[in-house]
Amino acid sequence: MRADAALTRMTTPDLAGDGVYLRALARADEALYVQVHASPEAMRHVGDPLDVVTARSRFSRAIELASAADTTYRMWTVVVPGEEAGIGISLLMTTGPCAEIGIMLLPAWQRRGIGRRVLDAMVEYGFDRLGLPAIESRQRNGNMGWQRVMEQSGFKRIEGTPMPHEWLGWRRDQEMSVSVV
Repeated sequence: MRADAALTRMTTPDLAGDGVYLRALARADEALYVQVHASPEAMRHVGDPLDVVTARSRFSRAIELASAADTTYRMWTVVVPGEEAGIGISLLMTTGPCAEIGIMLLPAWQRRGIGRRVLDAMVEYGFDRLGLPAIESRQRNGNMGWQRVMEQSGFKRIEGTPMPHEWLGWRRDQEMSVSVV
């Protein structure tokens, strides 16, 4: 195992959820990362799709950040049973005492409840293992699927999100974690 892969595994543990498995992002995941970030459909609620060169450059930076010893930036490849290849990418980025999460799935794997299961695994990790007091997420206005996932997972809308005409903010506090199923 390469030294950067070993460090990533130490700082980003693999996570298992209900029908999903999250493994630390590795160099072997470059094609998936590029595929997700260059897909107009996958990026429709995130921003403009990236060209391949830019996506590869950002992947290299993501690997550097995910391998850093400070553990601010954790990325996973989303895997489901029966599939050898990853189906998406997830991120947990600590910003002070809180963290921001994001999940991007390949279009063929959206609207199947997978995002919710990935979110649940990440929230459990953030609250139970990292001791975060709160986790936040942002979505583009119009992303009704993510809005439903946020509401079903106990996240509450937060006001004051930058560019509110374009983005909605969500937050879940740790004390809510026990009462929400």
